[in-house]
Amino acid sequence: MPRLDPNILIAVSAALVALLLLRAWLAARRRAHAYYLRKSLFTAAETAFLQVLESVLPPGVRVFGKVRLEDFLGVKPGLDRREAQAARNRINRKHVDFLLVRTGTLAPVAGIELDDRSHETEDRRVRDRLVDAAFASAGLPLLHVPVRAAYSAAELKGQLADLAAKGPR
Repeated sequence: MPRLDPNILIAVSAALVALLLLRAWLAARRRAHAYYLRKSLFTAAETAFLQVLESVLPPGVRVFGKVRLEDFLGVKPGLDRREAQAARNRINRKHVDFLLVRTGTLAPVAGIELDDRSHETEDRRVRDRLVDAAFASAGLPLLHVPVRAAYSAAELKGQLADLAAKGPR
């Protein structure tokens, strides 16, 4: 059996290492460039609602959009570690469409969910029940508003006044 030239083995090994490094570099570059800038933070329906919402906010209240529940809801003390982690896990990837807060303190006042057709699916109903329960547990009002072609500023203003009165102080 003929012996392989050690220089050939070294060259082949170096070429394989170089190919593996190149492949890893290209994969990392693809991952780093895997994103694009969306045209807007909100859908067209959310933008239309937000414009009306901002025009009727009660004094001393401002609005934030697409806020993670975990950013303003905490897990109550007294749960064991596994229960507390499970509670955090249930909310950590969910958000509310709009969060009303007090202007001076940024303390949450109420949440608003804009309900489109996607809220009619079973998985979305399950998600909505969880979010509703989380808000209720924290004593924070949550208003569900069906998506419409247009919104009544007067109706929304009345709903917001009710929410601000019910919300935590």
